[in-house]
Amino acid sequence: MIVVSEMMHPDGLSALSGHIVQYDPDLYQDRPRLKMMLARATGLIVRNRTRVDGDLLDAAPQLRAVGRLGVGLDNIDTEALQDRRISLVVPYGANAVAVAEYVMAALLTVRRRIAEQSLAVRAGIWDRKGVQHQLQARTLSVLGYGATGQAVVRRAEAFGMEVRVYDPYAPRVPDRLRVRDWDSLLKNADYLTLHAPLTSETRHCINRSTLRQLPARAILVNTARGELIDEQALVEALEHGRMGGAILDVREQEPPGPSDPLARYPNVWLTPHIAGLTVEAQQAIAVTVASRVGELAGKLGFTRGS
Repeated sequence: MIVVSEMMHPDGLSALSGHIVQYDPDLYQDRPRLKMMLARATGLIVRNRTRVDGDLLDAAPQLRAVGRLGVGLDNIDTEALQDRRISLVVPYGANAVAVAEYVMAALLTVRRRIAEQSLAVRAGIWDRKGVQHQLQARTLSVLGYGATGQAVVRRAEAFGMEVRVYDPYAPRVPDRLRVRDWDSLLKNADYLTLHAPLTSETRHCINRSTLRQLPARAILVNTARGELIDEQALVEALEHGRMGGAILDVREQEPPGPSDPLARYPNVWLTPHIAGLTVEAQQAIAVTVASRVGELAGKLGFTRGS
């Protein structure tokens, strides 16, 4: 049996048609029930809200594979999986295009003031004197050169941007892009976009010290993990006018509380963790993960559960 504890594209479920499947997109909220279902499961598919740790895995003695509908692994204890010889399926690169398109769309929307001008016209204001900016010849600094970082680089270069990349773990960063250290990435950045995983090394890599090194004109873009940014430090930088702004699709706390301090600033643009949520990306992720988990879990029957 394969348990799916969070939302999955219907094509992913279709890819599991040869298996007994227990699908409940809200199951992650009922941990006792999830544990009960896992007692007979050989496969588990999750997004980012199911906490897959030793406690949960102890309730799943037959589990052979865990599939993650996304690339972030901060909700999954990978060591616990390794200790139990449970395979982990991650669809690296499946939503890279979606996230890269979001980054470029967000930069264009902000720098060309598209949303702001649309609201003005709807209100009867026809003002053509507003200041806009092109992306061409501006410097885009990219932290992380995985599939998403590479997709962003390709699109930014097509716009004629000056692109710089820092990733000490990526051996194939082209010489024209690579900078030697973190400080070099921050210097002279017009835009800084984050595409690194959340680790002990990267947590709060954007902090008071980092923000002081960025030019005051810089706009920060985060579509990776909210915990990469010390949000209190970002608030302080915005309050003192040391930032051009921020585009944040992910947050330290999701969703943020009702008194979210970052929502006060007109040069901060916020979206609800949707950068990778295109129909096409979710379809590709679901099919990729479901097919591999089904293969690893083994066929146990031909009737889908409910």
